[in-house]
Amino acid sequence: MGRPRQVLDEEILEAARTCFIEHGSSVSTETIASRLGVSGPALLKRFGSKRELLKAAFAVGVAPPWLPMVEEGPDERDISVQLRELALTIDAFFRKMVPAFSVLREAGLTPEEIRGDSDDSPAARAQDSMAGWFKRAQERGLLREGDPSLMAGLLMAGVQYRYFLAHITQQRVPTEEEDPFVERLLNMLWRGMAPERAS
Repeated sequence: MGRPRQVLDEEILEAARTCFIEHGSSVSTETIASRLGVSGPALLKRFGSKRELLKAAFAVGVAPPWLPMVEEGPDERDISVQLRELALTIDAFFRKMVPAFSVLREAGLTPEEIRGDSDDSPAARAQDSMAGWFKRAQERGLLREGDPSLMAGLLMAGVQYRYFLAHITQQRVPTEEEDPFVERLLNMLWRGMAPERAS
């Protein structure tokens, strides 16, 4: 008899994400396990329960992967290039998360579960970190004076809103190639935050 197949956590999470999106939160662990060639109990042994697997698959209560980019910047490159990079990275993150919204709502996750164990929720940390990014840019004269929290909020809300709207209306969000929404958003925001000499 051969040894059981060893799978990495990321393989499990990728398969779980796919199955949850395809079948909803009620999908069985056996369905997920069969996609990986392992047993359902093996998945539960690794993650404890299907609910914990669901939360891990969609990184519930975890800081978004783009946060280090915000916390480390801005760097020495042109600030408008960095703004574009940030906006497109955040946009790609929310595009990937749109299908998760329905699954998480169907699963009945509580606000406490979504926020995570920390007193500093991922959403609050993201907003604070983004405000810090804008403040550092202002201190270096790369952006005009103004409320960095407001600038951060405008960028974050501008990028996110169409994904939440798509979730509510069950509509598809066009890609940037089909409709350069992020570029248009940044062009509008840049008029209000560019340093005086560049405006």
